[in-house]
Amino acid sequence: MKPERQPFRPWGRLFLGVLLTVLAAAGAALWLHPSPTLAVEVKKDMPFYALPFGANPFAPGELKTTDKALVNWRGVPGSTSCAECHRKEFTEWNTSIHAISDRDLVYDSTVRENTTASHAAREHGDEKGRWCESCHNPLGTLTGAVTPVSSVPEQEALEEGVTCVVCHTATHAEPLAGNGALTSNINGVARHLHPAEIMAAPARHARDMNAARTSPLIGSSALCGACHTEIRPTAVNGSEPMNLQDTYDEWRRSPYAEAGVQCQNCHMARDPAGYIGALKRGEKPPKNISHRIAGNNYLLADSSLPGDLATTLRGGPPAGINRLFSPADYGKELGQTRDQVTALLRAAASLKATLHPAQRGQLRLEVAVGNTGAGHALPTGPLDQRHMWLEIEVEDARGQPVFHSGRFDAKTGEVAPDAVMWVKHIFDTEGKKDLRHILFDADRLVYPRKPILAGETDRVAYAVRLPEKSSPPYRARVRLWYRLAFQEILTNIDRQDMGKTEGIVIPPVLMQETAASIPAAVSAQPGGSKS
Repeated sequence: MKPERQPFRPWGRLFLGVLLTVLAAAGAALWLHPSPTLAVEVKKDMPFYALPFGANPFAPGELKTTDKALVNWRGVPGSTSCAECHRKEFTEWNTSIHAISDRDLVYDSTVRENTTASHAAREHGDEKGRWCESCHNPLGTLTGAVTPVSSVPEQEALEEGVTCVVCHTATHAEPLAGNGALTSNINGVARHLHPAEIMAAPARHARDMNAARTSPLIGSSALCGACHTEIRPTAVNGSEPMNLQDTYDEWRRSPYAEAGVQCQNCHMARDPAGYIGALKRGEKPPKNISHRIAGNNYLLADSSLPGDLATTLRGGPPAGINRLFSPADYGKELGQTRDQVTALLRAAASLKATLHPAQRGQLRLEVAVGNTGAGHALPTGPLDQRHMWLEIEVEDARGQPVFHSGRFDAKTGEVAPDAVMWVKHIFDTEGKKDLRHILFDADRLVYPRKPILAGETDRVAYAVRLPEKSSPPYRARVRLWYRLAFQEILTNIDRQDMGKTEGIVIPPVLMQETAASIPAAVSAQPGGSKS
Protein backbone atom coordinates (compact mmCIF):
# COMPACT_ATOMS: atom_id res chain seq x y z
CA MET A 1 0.00 0.00 0.00
CA LYS A 2 1.42 3.36 -1.08
CA PRO A 3 2.08 5.88 1.67
CA GLU A 4 -0.34 8.82 1.77
CA ARG A 5 1.04 11.94 0.01
CA GLN A 6 1.72 14.74 2.43
CA PRO A 7 0.18 18.12 1.63
CA PHE A 8 2.58 20.72 0.27
CA ARG A 9 3.50 22.80 3.27
CA PRO A 10 2.95 26.60 3.18
CA TRP A 11 6.66 27.26 3.74
CA GLY A 12 7.38 25.11 0.69
CA ARG A 13 5.08 27.23 -1.48
CA LEU A 14 6.75 30.37 -0.17
CA PHE A 15 10.22 29.00 -0.87
CA LEU A 16 9.21 28.00 -4.41
CA GLY A 17 7.67 31.41 -5.07
CA VAL A 18 10.79 33.21 -3.88
CA LEU A 19 13.00 30.90 -5.94
CA LEU A 20 10.98 31.48 -9.11
CA THR A 21 11.00 35.25 -8.53
CA VAL A 22 14.77 35.30 -8.06
CA LEU A 23 15.30 33.18 -11.18
CA ALA A 24 12.95 35.40 -13.24
CA ALA A 25 14.71 38.54 -12.01
CA ALA A 26 18.12 37.07 -12.73
CA GLY A 27 17.03 35.99 -16.18
CA ALA A 28 15.52 39.38 -16.89
CA ALA A 29 18.70 41.09 -15.72
CA LEU A 30 20.71 38.98 -18.15
CA TRP A 31 18.26 39.53 -20.99
CA LEU A 32 17.99 43.28 -20.40
CA HIS A 33 21.68 43.96 -19.85
CA PRO A 34 22.77 46.50 -22.48
CA SER A 35 24.96 45.12 -25.22
CA PRO A 36 28.50 46.58 -25.38
CA THR A 37 28.32 46.56 -29.20
CA LEU A 38 25.57 49.15 -29.61
CA ALA A 39 27.91 52.17 -29.68
CA VAL A 40 29.80 52.97 -32.88
CA GLU A 41 33.25 54.56 -32.84
CA VAL A 42 33.64 56.79 -35.88
CA LYS A 43 37.37 56.27 -36.46
CA LYS A 44 37.16 52.52 -35.96
CA ASP A 45 33.77 51.59 -37.41
CA MET A 46 32.93 54.39 -39.91
CA PRO A 47 36.22 55.63 -41.40
CA PHE A 48 34.44 57.50 -44.22
CA TYR A 49 32.15 59.47 -41.93
CA ALA A 50 32.73 63.20 -42.55
CA LEU A 51 33.67 65.40 -39.58
CA PRO A 52 34.22 68.91 -40.99
CA PHE A 53 33.10 70.62 -37.76
CA GLY A 54 35.35 68.83 -35.28
CA ALA A 55 35.12 65.58 -33.35
CA ASN A 56 31.41 65.91 -32.52
CA PRO A 57 29.72 63.49 -34.98
CA PHE A 58 26.38 65.31 -34.75
CA ALA A 59 27.57 68.88 -35.42
CA PRO A 60 26.32 71.37 -36.46
CA GLY A 61 23.18 69.90 -34.89
CA GLU A 62 22.85 69.73 -31.12
CA LEU A 63 22.02 66.05 -30.65
CA LYS A 64 24.11 64.08 -28.16
CA THR A 65 24.39 60.55 -26.85
CA THR A 66 25.37 59.77 -23.27
CA ASP A 67 28.47 57.93 -24.48
CA LYS A 68 29.23 60.53 -27.22
CA ALA A 69 29.17 57.72 -29.80
CA LEU A 70 27.09 57.06 -32.90
CA VAL A 71 24.33 54.46 -32.73
CA ASN A 72 24.48 51.14 -34.55
CA TRP A 73 21.68 51.25 -37.12
CA ARG A 74 21.27 47.46 -36.89
CA GLY A 75 19.95 47.72 -33.35
CA VAL A 76 17.49 50.60 -33.72
CA PRO A 77 13.92 49.35 -33.19
CA GLY A 78 11.11 50.61 -35.40
CA SER A 79 7.85 51.85 -34.00
CA THR A 80 6.07 48.70 -35.16
CA SER A 81 7.94 46.72 -32.50
CA CYS A 82 6.43 49.02 -29.87
CA ALA A 83 3.00 48.45 -31.42
CA GLU A 84 3.04 44.84 -30.23
CA CYS A 85 2.12 46.08 -26.75
CA HIS A 86 1.17 49.72 -27.37
CA ARG A 87 -1.19 49.45 -30.32
CA LYS A 88 -3.34 52.49 -29.50
CA GLU A 89 -0.36 54.78 -28.92
CA PHE A 90 1.29 53.54 -32.12
CA THR A 91 -1.85 54.10 -34.19
CA GLU A 92 -2.25 57.65 -32.92
CA TRP A 93 1.42 58.49 -33.43
CA ASN A 94 1.32 57.03 -36.93
CA THR A 95 -1.09 59.79 -38.00
CA SER A 96 1.02 62.55 -36.48
CA ILE A 97 3.51 64.84 -38.19
CA HIS A 98 6.23 63.45 -35.93
CA ALA A 99 5.86 60.08 -37.67
CA ILE A 100 6.75 61.58 -41.06
CA SER A 101 9.00 64.46 -40.03
CA ASP A 102 11.69 63.30 -42.47
CA ARG A 103 9.49 61.66 -45.13
CA ASP A 104 7.13 64.62 -45.55
CA LEU A 105 7.63 65.57 -49.21
CA VAL A 106 7.50 69.31 -48.54
CA TYR A 107 10.23 69.05 -45.90
CA ASP A 108 12.29 66.47 -47.77
CA SER A 109 12.44 68.52 -50.97
CA THR A 110 13.17 71.70 -49.03
CA VAL A 111 16.05 70.27 -47.01
CA ARG A 112 17.52 68.93 -50.24
CA GLU A 113 17.27 72.38 -51.79
CA ASN A 114 19.11 73.78 -48.78
CA THR A 115 21.85 71.15 -48.79
CA THR A 116 22.40 70.96 -52.55
CA ALA A 117 21.27 74.21 -54.21
CA SER A 118 21.87 77.02 -51.69
CA HIS A 119 24.97 79.23 -51.71
CA ALA A 120 25.91 78.00 -48.22
CA ALA A 121 25.81 74.38 -49.43
CA ARG A 122 28.84 74.86 -51.68
CA GLU A 123 30.96 73.67 -48.76
CA HIS A 124 29.87 70.63 -46.70
CA GLY A 125 26.23 70.91 -47.73
CA ASP A 126 25.40 67.34 -46.70
CA GLU A 127 27.05 67.69 -43.31
CA LYS A 128 25.34 71.05 -42.71
CA GLY A 129 22.10 69.14 -43.20
CA ARG A 130 22.61 67.65 -39.71
CA TRP A 131 21.39 71.00 -38.42
CA CYS A 132 17.96 70.25 -39.97
CA GLU A 133 18.01 66.50 -39.58
CA SER A 134 18.79 66.55 -35.86
CA CYS A 135 15.11 67.38 -35.38
CA HIS A 136 13.50 65.95 -38.50
CA ASN A 137 15.57 62.78 -38.82
CA PRO A 138 17.09 62.20 -35.38
CA LEU A 139 17.70 58.46 -35.80
CA GLY A 140 19.37 59.04 -39.15
CA THR A 141 21.59 61.64 -37.52
CA LEU A 142 22.34 59.45 -34.50
CA THR A 143 23.30 56.48 -36.68
CA GLY A 144 25.56 58.51 -38.99
CA ALA A 145 23.38 58.38 -42.10
CA VAL A 146 23.66 62.15 -42.70
CA THR A 147 27.03 62.22 -44.44
CA PRO A 148 28.17 62.38 -48.09
CA VAL A 149 29.35 58.74 -48.23
CA SER A 150 26.96 56.81 -46.03
CA SER A 151 27.35 53.19 -45.00
CA VAL A 152 23.97 53.25 -43.26
CA PRO A 153 21.24 51.69 -45.43
CA GLU A 154 17.61 52.72 -45.49
CA GLN A 155 15.54 50.75 -43.01
CA GLU A 156 12.13 51.16 -41.43
CA ALA A 157 13.17 52.77 -38.14
CA LEU A 158 15.28 55.41 -39.89
CA GLU A 159 12.35 56.39 -42.12
CA GLU A 160 9.98 57.09 -39.23
CA GLY A 161 11.00 60.61 -38.24
CA VAL A 162 10.58 61.35 -34.55
CA THR A 163 9.82 57.80 -33.55
CA CYS A 164 9.07 56.26 -30.14
CA VAL A 165 12.67 55.70 -29.03
CA VAL A 166 13.72 59.27 -29.86
CA CYS A 167 11.65 60.84 -27.08
CA HIS A 168 11.56 57.81 -24.82
CA THR A 169 15.36 57.48 -24.53
CA ALA A 170 16.05 61.21 -24.04
CA THR A 171 17.66 61.86 -20.67
CA HIS A 172 18.44 65.58 -20.92
CA ALA A 173 17.27 68.59 -22.94
CA GLU A 174 18.70 72.05 -23.61
CA PRO A 175 15.62 73.77 -25.05
CA LEU A 176 17.17 77.21 -25.48
CA ALA A 177 19.99 75.71 -27.56
CA GLY A 178 17.49 74.11 -29.93
CA ASN A 179 18.22 72.16 -33.13
CA GLY A 180 17.65 68.78 -31.50
CA ALA A 181 19.45 69.54 -28.25
CA LEU A 182 18.55 66.22 -26.65
CA THR A 183 20.89 63.78 -24.98
CA SER A 184 19.89 60.20 -25.78
CA ASN A 185 20.70 57.07 -23.81
CA ILE A 186 19.72 54.88 -26.75
CA ASN A 187 23.07 53.05 -26.63
CA GLY A 188 22.48 52.17 -22.99
CA VAL A 189 19.08 50.50 -23.15
CA ALA A 190 18.06 47.01 -24.18
CA ARG A 191 16.22 46.87 -27.49
CA HIS A 192 14.22 44.40 -29.62
CA LEU A 193 12.89 42.72 -26.50
CA HIS A 194 10.38 39.91 -26.65
CA PRO A 195 7.15 40.82 -24.82
CA ALA A 196 7.87 38.00 -22.34
CA GLU A 197 11.17 39.65 -21.43
CA ILE A 198 9.44 42.98 -20.86
CA MET A 199 6.80 41.30 -18.69
CA ALA A 200 9.58 39.69 -16.65
CA ALA A 201 10.94 43.10 -15.70
CA PRO A 202 8.30 45.76 -16.51
CA ALA A 203 9.77 48.31 -14.10
CA ARG A 204 13.12 48.12 -15.85
CA HIS A 205 11.50 48.59 -19.26
CA ALA A 206 9.46 51.54 -17.97
CA ARG A 207 12.63 53.12 -16.59
CA ASP A 208 14.55 52.56 -19.82
CA MET A 209 11.72 54.10 -21.85
CA ASN A 210 11.38 57.14 -19.56
CA ALA A 211 7.93 56.47 -18.19
CA ALA A 212 6.42 59.64 -16.75
CA ARG A 213 6.54 58.25 -13.21
CA THR A 214 10.31 57.75 -13.45
CA SER A 215 11.36 60.54 -15.83
CA PRO A 216 9.88 64.04 -15.42
CA LEU A 217 11.51 65.09 -18.71
CA ILE A 218 9.02 63.10 -20.79
CA GLY A 219 6.19 65.37 -19.63
CA SER A 220 8.18 68.59 -19.65
CA SER A 221 8.12 71.42 -22.20
CA ALA A 222 11.91 71.25 -22.20
CA LEU A 223 11.68 68.01 -24.20
CA CYS A 224 9.63 69.74 -26.90
CA GLY A 225 11.73 72.89 -26.78
CA ALA A 226 14.82 71.01 -27.89
CA CYS A 227 13.40 70.98 -31.42
CA HIS A 228 10.88 73.80 -31.25
CA THR A 229 13.72 76.27 -30.92
CA GLU A 230 15.59 76.90 -34.15
CA ILE A 231 18.91 78.73 -34.23
CA ARG A 232 21.09 78.65 -37.32
CA PRO A 233 24.70 78.17 -36.17
CA THR A 234 27.62 79.97 -37.78
CA ALA A 235 28.90 76.60 -39.00
CA VAL A 236 26.02 76.67 -41.50
CA ASN A 237 26.32 80.33 -42.49
CA GLY A 238 26.72 83.84 -41.12
CA SER A 239 29.00 85.51 -38.63
CA GLU A 240 26.62 85.06 -35.70
CA PRO A 241 23.75 82.69 -34.82
CA MET A 242 20.35 83.52 -36.31
CA ASN A 243 17.18 82.85 -34.29
CA LEU A 244 14.57 81.47 -36.63
CA GLN A 245 12.04 79.83 -34.29
CA ASP A 246 11.33 80.68 -30.65
CA THR A 247 8.28 78.62 -29.72
CA TYR A 248 9.77 77.29 -26.48
CA ASP A 249 10.92 80.72 -25.34
CA GLU A 250 7.47 82.13 -26.18
CA TRP A 251 5.92 79.47 -23.93
CA ARG A 252 8.54 80.09 -21.22
CA ARG A 253 7.40 83.71 -20.97
CA SER A 254 3.68 82.92 -21.17
CA PRO A 255 0.92 82.73 -18.53
CA TYR A 256 0.70 79.00 -19.25
CA ALA A 257 4.28 78.47 -18.11
CA GLU A 258 3.56 80.42 -14.93
CA ALA A 259 0.58 78.14 -14.30
CA GLY A 260 2.64 75.00 -14.93
CA VAL A 261 0.80 74.06 -18.13
CA GLN A 262 3.29 72.13 -20.27
CA CYS A 263 3.28 71.71 -24.06
CA GLN A 264 2.17 68.09 -23.65
CA ASN A 265 -0.88 69.10 -21.59
CA CYS A 266 -2.53 70.73 -24.62
CA HIS A 267 -0.89 69.13 -27.65
CA MET A 268 -1.09 65.57 -26.31
CA ALA A 269 -4.54 65.83 -24.75
CA ARG A 270 -7.19 63.47 -26.07
CA ASP A 271 -9.25 66.58 -26.90
CA PRO A 272 -6.76 69.47 -27.27
CA ALA A 273 -9.38 72.11 -28.08
CA GLY A 274 -11.53 70.94 -25.17
CA TYR A 275 -8.53 71.09 -22.85
CA ILE A 276 -7.85 74.71 -23.88
CA GLY A 277 -11.52 75.54 -23.43
CA ALA A 278 -11.35 74.25 -19.87
CA LEU A 279 -8.25 76.35 -19.18
CA LYS A 280 -10.06 79.43 -20.49
CA ARG A 281 -12.87 78.75 -18.02
CA GLY A 282 -10.37 78.62 -15.19
CA GLU A 283 -10.66 74.87 -14.77
CA LYS A 284 -7.82 72.41 -14.30
CA PRO A 285 -8.75 69.53 -16.58
CA PRO A 286 -7.40 66.05 -15.86
CA LYS A 287 -4.50 64.77 -17.94
CA ASN A 288 -5.39 62.21 -20.59
CA ILE A 289 -2.68 61.44 -23.12
CA SER A 290 -2.93 60.96 -26.87
CA HIS A 291 0.03 60.41 -29.18
CA ARG A 292 -1.56 62.24 -32.12
CA ILE A 293 0.47 65.26 -30.92
CA ALA A 294 -1.89 67.72 -32.58
CA GLY A 295 -0.17 70.87 -33.82
CA ASN A 296 -0.71 73.08 -36.86
CA ASN A 297 -0.09 70.84 -39.88
CA TYR A 298 -3.64 70.28 -41.05
CA LEU A 299 -2.52 69.68 -44.66
CA LEU A 300 -0.62 66.44 -44.07
CA ALA A 301 -3.47 65.04 -41.98
CA ASP A 302 -6.11 65.70 -44.63
CA SER A 303 -7.28 62.33 -45.91
CA SER A 304 -9.90 64.11 -48.06
CA LEU A 305 -7.29 65.50 -50.48
CA PRO A 306 -7.94 64.38 -54.08
CA GLY A 307 -6.59 61.05 -55.25
CA ASP A 308 -3.86 59.70 -53.02
CA LEU A 309 -2.30 63.13 -52.47
CA ALA A 310 -2.22 62.89 -48.68
CA THR A 311 -0.24 59.63 -48.84
CA THR A 312 2.09 61.10 -51.47
CA LEU A 313 2.78 64.24 -49.45
CA ARG A 314 3.36 62.13 -46.35
CA GLY A 315 6.12 60.27 -48.18
CA GLY A 316 4.26 57.04 -48.87
CA PRO A 317 2.18 54.50 -46.95
CA PRO A 318 2.50 54.54 -43.14
CA ALA A 319 4.46 52.07 -41.06
CA GLY A 320 2.53 48.87 -40.36
CA ILE A 321 -0.06 49.31 -43.12
CA ASN A 322 -1.86 46.04 -43.98
CA ARG A 323 -0.05 44.33 -41.12
CA LEU A 324 -1.29 46.17 -38.06
CA PHE A 325 -4.28 47.99 -39.56
CA SER A 326 -6.19 48.39 -42.82
CA PRO A 327 -5.98 51.43 -45.12
CA ALA A 328 -9.61 52.25 -44.27
CA ASP A 329 -8.90 52.24 -40.53
CA TYR A 330 -5.84 54.41 -41.08
CA GLY A 331 -7.90 56.91 -43.09
CA LYS A 332 -10.37 57.23 -40.21
CA GLU A 333 -7.55 57.77 -37.71
CA LEU A 334 -5.95 60.38 -39.97
CA GLY A 335 -9.28 62.19 -40.22
CA GLN A 336 -9.54 62.31 -36.44
CA THR A 337 -6.06 63.83 -36.24
CA ARG A 338 -6.98 66.50 -38.78
CA ASP A 339 -10.15 67.32 -36.82
CA GLN A 340 -8.05 67.79 -33.69
CA VAL A 341 -5.54 70.02 -35.50
CA THR A 342 -8.18 72.31 -37.00
CA ALA A 343 -10.11 72.50 -33.71
CA LEU A 344 -6.88 73.38 -31.92
CA LEU A 345 -6.17 76.19 -34.38
CA ARG A 346 -9.67 77.59 -33.90
CA ALA A 347 -9.38 77.41 -30.11
CA ALA A 348 -6.19 79.48 -30.17
CA ALA A 349 -7.62 82.85 -31.23
CA SER A 350 -10.48 85.24 -30.58
CA LEU A 351 -11.82 87.85 -33.00
CA LYS A 352 -13.85 90.98 -32.39
CA ALA A 353 -14.90 93.68 -34.86
CA THR A 354 -16.39 97.13 -34.21
CA LEU A 355 -17.79 99.33 -36.97
CA HIS A 356 -17.95 103.05 -36.15
CA PRO A 357 -20.32 105.70 -37.63
CA ALA A 358 -19.24 107.44 -40.81
CA GLN A 359 -17.34 110.69 -40.65
CA ARG A 360 -16.40 112.63 -43.78
CA GLY A 361 -17.58 109.81 -45.99
CA GLN A 362 -15.60 107.08 -44.21
CA LEU A 363 -16.41 104.11 -42.03
CA ARG A 364 -13.97 103.11 -39.32
CA LEU A 365 -13.55 99.43 -38.63
CA GLU A 366 -11.54 98.18 -35.67
CA VAL A 367 -10.57 94.51 -35.44
CA ALA A 368 -9.11 92.93 -32.31
CA VAL A 369 -7.27 89.61 -32.73
CA GLY A 370 -6.57 87.92 -29.40
CA ASN A 371 -4.21 85.08 -28.58
CA THR A 372 -6.55 83.63 -26.00
CA GLY A 373 -5.77 79.91 -26.28
CA ALA A 374 -2.18 79.28 -27.33
CA GLY A 375 0.60 78.93 -24.78
CA HIS A 376 3.02 80.51 -27.25
CA ALA A 377 2.88 83.29 -29.84
CA LEU A 378 0.26 83.22 -32.58
CA PRO A 379 1.30 82.17 -35.14
CA THR A 380 4.43 80.30 -34.08
CA GLY A 381 7.06 77.98 -35.56
CA PRO A 382 8.88 78.66 -38.83
CA LEU A 383 7.21 82.01 -39.41
CA ASP A 384 8.67 82.55 -42.87
CA GLN A 385 6.04 79.95 -43.85
CA ARG A 386 3.37 79.78 -41.13
CA HIS A 387 1.21 82.88 -41.46
CA MET A 388 -2.12 84.32 -40.38
CA TRP A 389 -4.08 87.13 -42.03
CA LEU A 390 -7.32 89.08 -41.96
CA GLU A 391 -9.91 89.15 -44.71
CA ILE A 392 -12.35 92.08 -44.55
CA GLU A 393 -15.52 92.47 -46.63
CA VAL A 394 -17.82 95.48 -46.26
CA GLU A 395 -21.22 95.59 -47.99
CA ASP A 396 -23.92 98.22 -48.18
CA ALA A 397 -27.69 97.84 -47.79
CA ARG A 398 -28.06 96.33 -51.27
CA GLY A 399 -25.35 93.74 -50.66
CA GLN A 400 -22.96 95.57 -52.96
CA PRO A 401 -19.25 95.31 -52.05
CA VAL A 402 -17.80 98.50 -50.60
CA PHE A 403 -14.40 97.21 -49.54
CA HIS A 404 -12.51 93.90 -49.74
CA SER A 405 -9.05 93.28 -48.27
CA GLY A 406 -7.13 90.02 -47.85
CA ARG A 407 -8.81 87.98 -50.59
CA PHE A 408 -7.43 84.43 -51.12
CA ASP A 409 -7.27 83.07 -54.67
CA ALA A 410 -8.11 79.36 -54.43
CA LYS A 411 -6.81 78.76 -57.98
CA THR A 412 -3.34 80.25 -57.58
CA GLY A 413 -2.88 80.00 -53.82
CA GLU A 414 -2.08 83.70 -53.57
CA VAL A 415 -3.19 86.11 -50.84
CA ALA A 416 -3.97 89.66 -51.99
CA PRO A 417 -1.02 91.96 -51.21
CA ASP A 418 -3.27 94.36 -49.27
CA ALA A 419 -3.85 91.78 -46.51
CA VAL A 420 -2.85 92.50 -42.92
CA MET A 421 -0.62 89.50 -42.25
CA TRP A 422 1.29 88.13 -39.27
CA VAL A 423 4.42 86.66 -40.83
CA LYS A 424 8.21 86.92 -40.94
CA HIS A 425 9.94 87.53 -44.26
CA ILE A 426 13.42 86.22 -44.97
CA PHE A 427 15.77 88.04 -47.33
CA ASP A 428 18.99 86.59 -48.72
CA THR A 429 22.33 88.38 -49.21
CA GLU A 430 21.13 89.76 -52.54
CA GLY A 431 18.11 91.35 -50.87
CA LYS A 432 15.65 88.91 -52.45
CA LYS A 433 12.64 87.77 -50.42
CA ASP A 434 12.65 84.00 -49.95
CA LEU A 435 9.34 82.15 -49.82
CA ARG A 436 10.86 78.68 -50.27
CA HIS A 437 12.35 78.25 -46.77
CA ILE A 438 16.01 78.34 -47.90
CA LEU A 439 17.31 79.01 -44.40
CA PHE A 440 20.94 78.27 -45.29
CA ASP A 441 21.08 81.56 -47.21
CA ALA A 442 18.96 83.72 -44.91
CA ASP A 443 20.59 87.09 -44.26
CA ARG A 444 17.88 89.33 -42.81
CA LEU A 445 14.53 88.85 -41.04
CA VAL A 446 11.68 91.36 -41.36
CA TYR A 447 8.31 91.25 -39.56
CA PRO A 448 5.52 93.11 -41.42
CA ARG A 449 3.52 92.35 -38.28
CA LYS A 450 4.96 90.49 -35.32
CA PRO A 451 3.20 87.41 -33.89
CA ILE A 452 0.79 87.96 -31.02
CA LEU A 453 2.23 86.85 -27.70
CA ALA A 454 0.29 84.49 -25.45
CA GLY A 455 -2.56 86.27 -23.66
CA GLU A 456 -2.19 89.48 -25.69
CA THR A 457 -4.32 91.22 -28.33
CA ASP A 458 -3.36 92.97 -31.56
CA ARG A 459 -5.66 95.66 -32.95
CA VAL A 460 -5.99 96.62 -36.59
CA ALA A 461 -7.81 99.78 -37.78
CA TYR A 462 -9.34 100.16 -41.24
CA ALA A 463 -10.61 103.39 -42.80
CA VAL A 464 -13.19 102.51 -45.46
CA ARG A 465 -14.03 105.26 -47.92
CA LEU A 466 -17.50 104.75 -49.30
CA PRO A 467 -18.49 104.85 -52.98
CA GLU A 468 -20.96 107.50 -54.12
CA LYS A 469 -23.99 105.29 -54.63
CA SER A 470 -23.66 103.18 -51.50
CA SER A 471 -26.28 103.40 -48.78
CA PRO A 472 -26.61 102.27 -45.17
CA PRO A 473 -26.92 100.05 -43.26
CA TYR A 474 -23.39 98.75 -43.69
CA ARG A 475 -22.15 95.34 -42.67
CA ALA A 476 -18.57 94.13 -42.24
CA ARG A 477 -17.61 90.48 -42.37
CA VAL A 478 -14.24 89.67 -40.79
CA ARG A 479 -12.33 86.39 -41.14
CA LEU A 480 -9.07 85.29 -39.55
CA TRP A 481 -7.23 82.79 -41.75
CA TYR A 482 -4.28 80.51 -41.01
CA ARG A 483 -2.08 78.92 -43.64
CA LEU A 484 0.66 76.36 -43.22
CA ALA A 485 2.97 77.59 -45.96
CA PHE A 486 3.30 79.80 -49.00
CA GLN A 487 2.59 78.33 -52.40
CA GLU A 488 6.21 78.88 -53.46
CA ILE A 489 7.55 76.16 -51.15
CA LEU A 490 5.98 73.53 -53.41
CA THR A 491 8.40 74.49 -56.19
CA ASN A 492 11.13 72.72 -54.17
CA ILE A 493 9.40 69.43 -55.00
CA ASP A 494 9.59 70.23 -58.72
CA ARG A 495 13.18 71.48 -58.52
CA GLN A 496 14.29 68.28 -56.81
CA ASP A 497 12.45 66.10 -59.37
CA MET A 498 10.34 64.57 -56.61
CA GLY A 499 7.00 65.13 -58.32
CA LYS A 500 4.83 67.61 -60.19
CA THR A 501 2.89 70.11 -58.10
CA GLU A 502 0.97 71.86 -60.86
CA GLY A 503 -2.61 72.30 -59.73
CA ILE A 504 -1.87 71.67 -56.05
CA VAL A 505 -2.86 74.59 -53.84
CA ILE A 506 -2.07 74.85 -50.14
CA PRO A 507 -5.46 75.76 -48.66
CA PRO A 508 -5.96 77.95 -45.58
CA VAL A 509 -7.97 77.15 -42.46
CA LEU A 510 -10.60 79.53 -41.14
CA MET A 511 -9.67 80.19 -37.52
CA GLN A 512 -12.35 82.69 -36.53
CA GLU A 513 -15.13 84.68 -38.16
CA THR A 514 -17.26 87.59 -36.94
CA ALA A 515 -19.39 90.45 -38.23
CA ALA A 516 -20.22 94.05 -37.36
CA SER A 517 -22.87 96.43 -38.69
CA ILE A 518 -23.99 100.05 -38.43
CA PRO A 519 -27.00 101.82 -39.94
CA ALA A 520 -25.64 105.40 -39.96
CA ALA A 521 -25.98 107.49 -43.15
CA VAL A 522 -22.68 108.45 -44.71
CA SER A 523 -21.39 110.77 -47.38
CA ALA A 524 -19.99 109.38 -50.62
CA GLN A 525 -16.30 108.99 -51.35
CA PRO A 526 -14.52 106.18 -53.24
CA GLY A 527 -11.90 103.69 -52.04
CA GLY A 528 -10.67 102.24 -48.76
CA SER A 529 -7.51 101.93 -46.65
CA LYS A 530 -6.13 100.28 -43.52
CA SER A 531 -3.47 100.86 -40.92
